[in-house]
Amino acid sequence: MKHATRPSRVLSLLTALALLAPPPALAAPAEDSKALAAFEAGFNEGQAEFDRGQHLEAARTWIAAAANLRETTAHRDNRTAVYEYVVDAFTRGLQGEKRPEALREAAQALDAYCEGFTRAYGTETPISPKIVAARDDFKARLAEAEAAAAAAAPQVEAPIEGPEELPPPVTDQPEPKPWKGLVAGGAVMIGLGVGAAVVAGVGGARGKSLEAQVDDPANMCVLSMPSPACQDLLDRGKAANSMTVAGAVLAPLLAGAGVALLVVGLKRRSQPKTAFAPALAPGFVGLSLRGSF
Repeated sequence: MKHATRPSRVLSLLTALALLAPPPALAAPAEDSKALAAFEAGFNEGQAEFDRGQHLEAARTWIAAAANLRETTAHRDNRTAVYEYVVDAFTRGLQGEKRPEALREAAQALDAYCEGFTRAYGTETPISPKIVAARDDFKARLAEAEAAAAAAAPQVEAPIEGPEELPPPVTDQPEPKPWKGLVAGGAVMIGLGVGAAVVAGVGGARGKSLEAQVDDPANMCVLSMPSPACQDLLDRGKAANSMTVAGAVLAPLLAGAGVALLVVGLKRRSQPKTAFAPALAPGFVGLSLRGSF
């Protein structure tokens, strides 16, 4: 197996994998054997891609292969060695790269490895200096690339608002009709006059009925010394008389005012509207009279 940078480390890694394999007498669990086989196959595939110059593809393949080994003490050295190969692949594949997307992939992958390493072994166990340095370098390059991309992005200027346009004047408004208010007011006044006449009639009828009850010998009403029952009849009779007088006074006043308003309003309604306007014609200059009904 070949590696462009460290062939001795590839051999040492494969030797370590061989030592991890259990002896024939003690078979490992099926899952562990399958994980080791998948790791070895992925490592070999990544090495082949690296040798063909497909550096970014090799880095992704090695990261996927390392995922088959859990972050434990038994696999720590193997995972560290694979991620150092990942650093070599990313370094070659992203040489001179300025796109934030490509740099972000490398920075996030190495950052995830470092976080997992610290969670598994604590801060007392140092991470490979090569991996840490590469992670920090890719993060710095990513920040520069994002800043450059933001500066190169076109700035969208807010539209300049002009003076607020006023709505056009409304020219087709209907002409006011003051005669309608007069007619309506006259109708209301006449109605009130009719109501007052009704009140006067009711009061008069009630007063006559109460007067008859006072004059009835059966009630024995003496006007100089009326009994409580007779006094009640007298009070009710006075109220009825007051109602009659008020209705009789207000009825003609209200009715008269209503009739006057109604007449004025109807008269204004029937009057034609006239207007003078200049008139021009061949051999003629004057005024024309226009009217509407």
